[in-house]
Formats: sequence, structure tokens, C-alpha cells
Amino acid sequence: MNIHLAEQLRKLRKEKGNTQEELAVHLGITTQAVSKWEREEGYPDISLLPVIALYYDVSIDDLLGVGEMVKEKRRHEISEQNIKLFRTGKNCERVALLREAKKEFPNDLSILYELMYALQSENSKENADEIIEYGKRILAESTDNTLRGGAIQSLSFTYYFEKGNAEAAKTYAQMAGIYAVTVNEMIPRFLEGDDAVRYCQSNIQSLIEMIGHNSKTMMGKGKYTPKEVIRTCKFVLDCYRLLYPDGNCGFYHVRISEFYKKIADSYLKLGDVENMFDNLEKAVEHAIRFDTMTDGMFTAFMVNKVKKSTMDTVKDHTENQCGFLLKSFKEDPYANFRNDQRMVKIIEELIPVACM
Repeated sequence: MNIHLAEQLRKLRKEKGNTQEELAVHLGITTQAVSKWEREEGYPDISLLPVIALYYDVSIDDLLGVGEMVKEKRRHEISEQNIKLFRTGKNCERVALLREAKKEFPNDLSILYELMYALQSENSKENADEIIEYGKRILAESTDNTLRGGAIQSLSFTYYFEKGNAEAAKTYAQMAGIYAVTVNEMIPRFLEGDDAVRYCQSNIQSLIEMIGHNSKTMMGKGKYTPKEVIRTCKFVLDCYRLLYPDGNCGFYHVRISEFYKKIADSYLKLGDVENMFDNLEKAVEHAIRFDTMTDGMFTAFMVNKVKKSTMDTVKDHTENQCGFLLKSFKEDPYANFRNDQRMVKIIEELIPVACM
């Protein structure tokens, strides 16, 4: 308790902008006594606690640090519930939880940040104005790079995709850092040994991920023919194979599955059923490996210091990757192949793993 009292006294004095002497005069004691409290060499008489609390306009619990401990415990509980709901794609419940948390902690910007993203996952178009409000507040009040970076991303996407305002989207996007000057690039330079290697290996994973994201954007924005889509996807898959030659891809199995599915879609457009099925089977293989992933380590040489964790599989939807594939195969144009033996086998493999 003494530790929390000392911390709180220093904090409250700083917030009020007063000196130890001013507090001592108010209490009718010596400045040395206040100094000892703040050095954790003693504590006030119990009769002084209500007077000090009233002076700083806080409760006695808050003065002693007990209130903050209770609040921190509550914040942790909210965070754990939020992660659990996020991992299972329960967005409505997540929004409800975070709305209540916002009432409880109206000035906690980390809760506002999580609510902003939950609203985006639930219905970004319907919630666009609220997302923008929270993003702007985070940028105005927070100095935390993670919160600010998330707000910039959310504001850019919301203005572009939901408001149709490309200029506003670009304005916020220009606030983000460039690839070459980021925490990821700079921090490993100041680390040593395995810590530096681990950080660099994680960066290399992120760079391959960036190749994938940029390739998807190119295919979406450019006028790519099915053959050009296939060529682009094969390039990305070659990058993943280069980084994970042993096939232990962890989280990135889901990305590989997505690119094989995109290749299959393109072969279907070209009327090449044989290659379509070849790539669907690979998409399914990697989807199953992703959905059945366990914790452990990456084993390929360039990433062998990095942990793989099921916590990386958080999502904003209830379906898993196998569920998405299974759903897509029941819809046109894949529904036309429902009686094909290769499709029957694919579906049989997906059913035991799929969550819909």
C-alpha cells in the first residue's frame, strides 16, 4: 500500500501543479513529512487520508492506489473477453462489450481503439461516422504509435470504402510512416544476439506478407486477365515457398490457401478444369493446416527463431478458412461440379474441420 500511496501522491501533486510545501501547509505538517511519504519512508496518519483525498478531489481508494488496481483488473477482464470474442468472430457481442467498457472508462483510448475496429468488423458502412469520430479522437489525444497507426488505417479505409472520399483517405494515409522508417526497421539495429535475429526474422515474414497484400491490390485495381492473375499468384506463392521450404508456414497457411483458391478461380474462367481442381486441392490442404495449427516454432532457416501461435488466428468472422471454402464450393460456379468425384472428395476433407 505504501508503494501505491507514494506513487499516487507524486502523480496527484504533478496533476494539480503544487509543491510538497503547499500540501504540507494545507495539512499543517512539515514539508519533510510529505517528502518522506513520497520516498516511501513512512505514511500519513489515518486521520489525514480523508483530508488529502478531498484536497486532490479523489476517493481514499484512489489515493491509496487501490482504486487504480481495481480498474486495471477490470480493464484486463475486458481485454480478455474482447480477445475471446474476436477469435470466435462474435462481432455483435464484442461491440456490446466495448460500448459498456467505454461508459466505464470514457477516457481510455485503448478501449476506444478496440471499439473502433469492432464497429468496422460488424458493419463498417453503417458505423462509418462513429468509426471516424473515434479515429479522429485517437489522433488528437494519443501519443501511442500503435493506436495512432490503427486510427490512420481505419480512417483511410473508412473514408475510401464507406464514404467514397478518396482525397480524405489519401490525406490520412500520408500520415503513416514509410516502409524504410518504421519501428520494425529500426529496433533490431539496437538489439543483440537472438533478440535481434528474432526481430529481423519476424520482419522478413512481414515483408513477404506485404508482397501478398500489394499483389492482391494490383490484381484488384488493375485490369488483369485470368492468365495474369495466375502469374501474379504464382509469384507470391514462390515467395512463400522460398521463406518456408519445409512447408511449416504457421499462420501463413491461410494466405497460401487464399492464393491457390484465386488461381483455381482463374483456371475455372479459362475453362481449364484439371488445373482448377489441382489448385483447389492445394487450397484445401493449406486451409486444413491453418485451421488445425498448434503452437510451436517455425522451423525453416530464415524464421527458426520465431514462435507460431494460435493467437495469430484471430478473425472478425465466425467461419474458419475451411468453412469459407466449403461455402464457396456450394455456390455457383463451383456448384456445377458438386457431383464430380474430385469435388466430392474435397468436400469430404473439409467437412470435419469446417466451422460455418
